[in-house]
Amino acid sequence: MRNRWLALVASWLCLLPMVAQQNYRPEGRAFVCENGNNRYTRALYGGPTDYRIETSDRPVFAIAKKGHHRHVAFKVNGIDLENAAYCKAWYVDGMRSYRLRDKRLGKTDVLVDVVALHNREGAVWRLMSGDNSLDVTCTLSGVKQPKLHRNGDLGVDSRDCFDAAQNDADRQVVKCPNSSPVYVVVMLDKVVNMSPDQQAQLFAEAVAYNQKMASRVTFDTPDPYINTLGGALVMAADGDWDGQTWLHGCVGWRMPLAGWRAGYLGDVLGWNDRARSHFDAYARSQVNKVSATQSHPAQDEKQHLARAEKRWGTPMYSNGYICRNPNRNDQMHHYDMNLNYIDELLWHFQYNADIAYIRKMWPVVERHLEWEKRNFDPDGDHLYDAYCCIWASDALYYNGGAVTHSSAYNYRANLLAARMAELIGRDPKPYQHEAAAILDAMNSRLWLEDKGHWAEYEDLMGLKRKHESAAVWSIYTPIDCGACSPEQAYRATRYVDHAIPHIPVRGDYATISTTNWQPYDWSINNVAAAEVMHTALAYYQAGRTDAAYRLMMGNIIDQMYEGQSPANFGQISKYDAARGECYRDFGDCIGISSRTLLQGLFGIQPQALFGKCIIRPGFPSSWDHASVNTPYLSYTYRRMGRKVMIEVDQHFSKPLKIVLRVNMGGGLYRDVEGTTEQHQVLTVEEPVRLPDVELHEAVTIPDATPIDEPTFDRKFVKQRLTPYYNANVTDIFRQEYRTPRPPYTTLQIPVQGVGEWCHPDYCPEIVDSAFRASIVNDEFVMMGVPFATPAEGQNIVFTSLWDNYPDSVTIPLKGRAAKAWLLMAGSTNHMQSHITNAEIVVHYADGTTDTLPLVNPDNWCPIDQDYYIDGKAFRAPMPRPYRVSLATGTVSRNLGKALHLGGPAQRNIPGGAAQMLCMPLKSHKPLASITLRTCSNDVVVGLMGLTLQ
Repeated sequence: MRNRWLALVASWLCLLPMVAQQNYRPEGRAFVCENGNNRYTRALYGGPTDYRIETSDRPVFAIAKKGHHRHVAFKVNGIDLENAAYCKAWYVDGMRSYRLRDKRLGKTDVLVDVVALHNREGAVWRLMSGDNSLDVTCTLSGVKQPKLHRNGDLGVDSRDCFDAAQNDADRQVVKCPNSSPVYVVVMLDKVVNMSPDQQAQLFAEAVAYNQKMASRVTFDTPDPYINTLGGALVMAADGDWDGQTWLHGCVGWRMPLAGWRAGYLGDVLGWNDRARSHFDAYARSQVNKVSATQSHPAQDEKQHLARAEKRWGTPMYSNGYICRNPNRNDQMHHYDMNLNYIDELLWHFQYNADIAYIRKMWPVVERHLEWEKRNFDPDGDHLYDAYCCIWASDALYYNGGAVTHSSAYNYRANLLAARMAELIGRDPKPYQHEAAAILDAMNSRLWLEDKGHWAEYEDLMGLKRKHESAAVWSIYTPIDCGACSPEQAYRATRYVDHAIPHIPVRGDYATISTTNWQPYDWSINNVAAAEVMHTALAYYQAGRTDAAYRLMMGNIIDQMYEGQSPANFGQISKYDAARGECYRDFGDCIGISSRTLLQGLFGIQPQALFGKCIIRPGFPSSWDHASVNTPYLSYTYRRMGRKVMIEVDQHFSKPLKIVLRVNMGGGLYRDVEGTTEQHQVLTVEEPVRLPDVELHEAVTIPDATPIDEPTFDRKFVKQRLTPYYNANVTDIFRQEYRTPRPPYTTLQIPVQGVGEWCHPDYCPEIVDSAFRASIVNDEFVMMGVPFATPAEGQNIVFTSLWDNYPDSVTIPLKGRAAKAWLLMAGSTNHMQSHITNAEIVVHYADGTTDTLPLVNPDNWCPIDQDYYIDGKAFRAPMPRPYRVSLATGTVSRNLGKALHLGGPAQRNIPGGAAQMLCMPLKSHKPLASITLRTCSNDVVVGLMGLTLQ
């Protein structure tokens, strides 16, 4: 009874809001702070170059451009402005402004504004103080850290990297004429002389340009935390534009990239010209004169077979492949950027179904579909392998399997290619057939009807099992691609509610991790803003508007208000245990945030290929009004009781029929058709919907005495395993696992049986010296449990689906026992998480059996690592199994603590570790045998000792 009460209390506590510091607050459309202390965290982007002005919560600045980094500081009346007693700062429309108050500055407030120039690499500061003239000195200095790791980005370069360098011989000190206002103009990295009128005009022009830019998209809602986002979104997107293409990121990853989700920006924010520029540039980088002359598989020996060999003429590096950089089709890269690029191109046609442009881009789409089929569905079963084709690609591999997210992308691509073919007079039937076949295969093989969601993937090799523990991308992608029914979309988002870790942010807002997988690897289990926003979009698409809003707002509060950078569309959250808050204005997050806000919250979903635009408002049930303005469509929403009225103005290149989609509950909806008129008003009675209750994991409190805590009420009977040993435990990563492997080009585990395609050389050394040294008379004792094991020679029986070892071993037993104690060691990895890696089967003399599944992370641990458990993104049943460090002899349920290991990314155990498990038995039944059987691909599972009790 006590344990039940503790469990209930713990579940209540986990739902209480976390009290995190909110650095910024909304005022109108501005992000505001008072007396903040974040330095160089809000960038102001000028034109399409890498030039930016770094601003802080106080008026201390930096010019950021490779080779021209400068610290910028101001004094007024001899007082450093950043030391003012009071400072209110706000960011709006691409400008950072300050109100300073300090008796040393005089009786009136000092106002400071700074704006970057859009048509040249420079910036203008304006300083004012009522009627008083200001004595202003501006100093430009070199920076403390001129060589930056990631361009001075948050979380990767030091907080003080842009502080002034000491003893800078090239320092520029400018004494400004006493006046108010005072302007300071910087071109590149120097203060330049201009007349006051010229300075004022330059400042006014820059402010007007930014205000016009920011006003492209505006939001007016009952929530002030939303009303700031329209202009912030546009300005971040503009910073991600290099004049021809959308970039990987504005700051730390400022480089071209065909994939991920930045390519949505052009259309969602109404830049049709930018969209076409981006798509044209990468269309020119598609390979079109290199036939696939070599057959599958084409794996790279130098990369330990983990990924494809970079050689022209292989199935991957041949016609249809889109290369790394725009306008060049001769640069190989290791990602499949095709899927995201094509999906974004297809969205472009949904915003503007220009027949001439469809015809122009048709060969690009056609070659892409042929390339995807050739590489990732070579067996023709209509389910596609995934080859690092989404943001969460690093360390993600599927060993040639049938994958949900890549199959969904190919479904949508074929479905819309069929429509494109119809519009330009091509045969749509092959694409219609492939789309239908993909959907049928997804429903029959990947959809888990009893669970209500898709599997992550189905194995090509081995037992051909389904991996049921899906990541968020295996939920939001099929929903976003329309590869489901409305009921499936609704049910699948419920899986996210209860299976994906939720981390409280504020009130009833929460953010989520991308998976529940272990052990940690980069991009596998992170709190990534773009993934949260895409999941929220899927909730909107499933009609779960209140749940979608809470999830979206959890990310917005986390990133933009609680984080260190106001209005930040960052990559990784401060709630991420491995990386913490890092990377600002990341193209992937800006892109999908634009869709979540405009297609999700405001529900504007153009379908120009079919002549209509759906409006499906995703507002919380408490809202009674909202409005949105974009270059292509604006509307005002009003709710009066159950009556909803929407007044629409559309400005698409070709008028579309407006369709109002009304959520009915459970994922269902009904459509109310409008017309193609530019201005129209639609009214509808909202149905009564059942409340949408989210389901979150409960906290489990274990029994006071766990089953694997040794007791000594029965005799221990050691079993001699020497006749069955087939290896030393140290051999596990000292050999090559070459067969069986997929017959197709794929991403797979390296030949040494550990690591992944981003780290193909990873090969930890297993050292059992201390373990061997602790053996006395061929006996090792662990927590009082004795095991028979030799001090020299082979000491483990390995099983595996690799040909190196048998897939199972059976050892005869005699007598009766209440428990079997198992000393085990072996491998596992994140791609085998929450699935039975192996099983122990005890056979009784009467023909019955008992089975102990070995599941990562519940009771099966990787020999080279210790799991990181924090109860947030990283969860596992407690207590943990006892483990023994093979190199030190340390025994603990928490080797990470005992060996002083670090966070999620620093969990390698020097020398490796074995573990002890206890299997309850039916003590009244005579024993016949015990079988160890490996079930998962990739892994090697070994038995070192067996003792009956």
